[in-house]
Amino acid sequence: MSEIAPATTLVVLASDGEREQVVLALRDAVVEGRLTLEEFSERVGGAQAARTNEQLAALTQDLPVSVRAVTPSTGAVAPSTARHSAVLSSLVRVGPWELAARTSFRAIFGTIELDLRQATLAGPEIELEISNIFSTVTIIVPEGVSVSVEGGGLLASQVVDMPEAERATDGPRLRIRTSGPGGTLFVRPHDLHHRHLAAHLLGTGLRPR
Repeated sequence: MSEIAPATTLVVLASDGEREQVVLALRDAVVEGRLTLEEFSERVGGAQAARTNEQLAALTQDLPVSVRAVTPSTGAVAPSTARHSAVLSSLVRVGPWELAARTSFRAIFGTIELDLRQATLAGPEIELEISNIFSTVTIIVPEGVSVSVEGGGLLASQVVDMPEAERATDGPRLRIRTSGPGGTLFVRPHDLHHRHLAAHLLGTGLRPR
């Protein structure tokens, strides 16, 4: 009596369209609060590097079937604009925190640091209004998030240093609108934070720690 060979899973090379579907599914998972931006960034990198359908499936296997199927995003209703300020003080947001669809930050002779790596989003597109008056505002954004910066002010400066390569065009979008005189805005991934802050403020090319 001959033995029956065990069934094997057919491994198929992944297409660009299938990679895009996975990125959309991951984006919806961020909007639903299932993934942080940092987790989204890591998984998008995996999707872009995936060669087979098995590798793609592993990126969404812990997500609900409805998300894995890439159902159309209904778009969460944006809450009322959240407002925060740092007047002659400092404001830091790190770790898990919720970012409203529209949020305003006001810094007057203060400092603000926003670490978005573990933030959850109210929608696929986030608007940040930054009123920066002789202050320093730093926004740490993981790769895979599209960033646009508009506005400025008298004697103000902007340092936007986000990598162009392997950016997810279907990922979350961060729109930053800045205003106010004499302020400095930094937008960068985490590993560039200390190096560029020192280089900009001290005028020296210090190496990151």
